[in-house]
Amino acid sequence: MERELRLCGFALLNHYLTMHQVIAEHVGLQPVELLILVATTTGNVQRTLRPGPEALPEALRGSKPLPPGLVVPMSRRAIARVTGLPTETVRRHVDSMVKRGILVSTPKGVLAPGRLSEDWAAAATLRLIESHAVCTEQLIALKAVTLQPKRADKSGKA
Repeated sequence: MERELRLCGFALLNHYLTMHQVIAEHVGLQPVELLILVATTTGNVQRTLRPGPEALPEALRGSKPLPPGLVVPMSRRAIARVTGLPTETVRRHVDSMVKRGILVSTPKGVLAPGRLSEDWAAAATLRLIESHAVCTEQLIALKAVTLQPKRADKSGKA
């Protein structure tokens, strides 16, 4: 069991490092800045997906920016709470990221500008998906995760 846990840990950490490398190649981020960017960008997506992936409107699928009503800035305090970083560390890095155009400051917090339409984004996203698939395959082979049969929806269809 200990061996499998170690291998699972290595697979997950390698995937995290690959994610950082792919994003840092194009945006130039330190590891703590990547953590802040991920916390900032995923907050809106998590809020949108709370009812479930099937609730995601068609307008949100693809590379167009989120509609303004779905983009909610995240406060520095909320970023600190989500990441576990000290508030002063978050403030210092967020200020630097705003100056470099990685984040946008608003009166209610910060948000990440849409980058999916930038030339590098599609290739980087595909590399991230491939890395995730490799990690998932490793975790399945180690029996850390198992595939579940698709549950039938309310109409009885699978």
